[in-house]
Amino acid sequence: MYVLLPDDMEFLVRFTEIENPLLASLRDYTLMELYLDQAELIRGACNAWREVHERLPAVLKWEKLPEDGAPPKTGGYVLHSPKGKQLTSLYAVEVSPGDLQTLRDCYTMLAGAEQSGYGPLANALFATQRAADNQTKRLLDGYRRVVEVLELTAPYNLVDSLKRATPTGPQAPAVGITLNGEEYNSYQKLCKDMVAVLSVGDSFAYLQHGRMYA
Repeated sequence: MYVLLPDDMEFLVRFTEIENPLLASLRDYTLMELYLDQAELIRGACNAWREVHERLPAVLKWEKLPEDGAPPKTGGYVLHSPKGKQLTSLYAVEVSPGDLQTLRDCYTMLAGAEQSGYGPLANALFATQRAADNQTKRLLDGYRRVVEVLELTAPYNLVDSLKRATPTGPQAPAVGITLNGEEYNSYQKLCKDMVAVLSVGDSFAYLQHGRMYA
């Protein structure tokens, strides 16, 4: 199946944090500290995250979070509206439904552990999130938002058009794509849903984020 992922720092920072520090830190807890089924699902989610990461085009693939807060410049393509306005780019990425389900299942397990507040997994999750600048719920909340973006239905007309914008090799040339009216309507609806997932709960951030896709 294909998903459409945005060249959007709000999404990419949260996506990168799923693997490190969240899942990588939890994975490092020994089997003596976590129950076997919990450890297995966390390892499975780490593998699923890597599978998705490996399929990203270079412009979306960060090996680590940028220190200066700016995404790396690695090419990409230019997307335009029917009237010629430059838009925030989306990329068609093929993902396995099984990998997506594993990421969802792992989130559900972690959220349940956090809600219960006791047990080895709850303790590990608390310690992991405390280590992330004391922002106790940010990592798990970011995980949820990323999974919800991945689960958004990608319109077929957009996927067909934007596959051309996903290079298949390092020498593949960048392309320019202009959406037709129907594609642009699909783009606006999908991006509105993405912004709602990524920024809901903060009215100022929601308004600022929405302007990226207006």
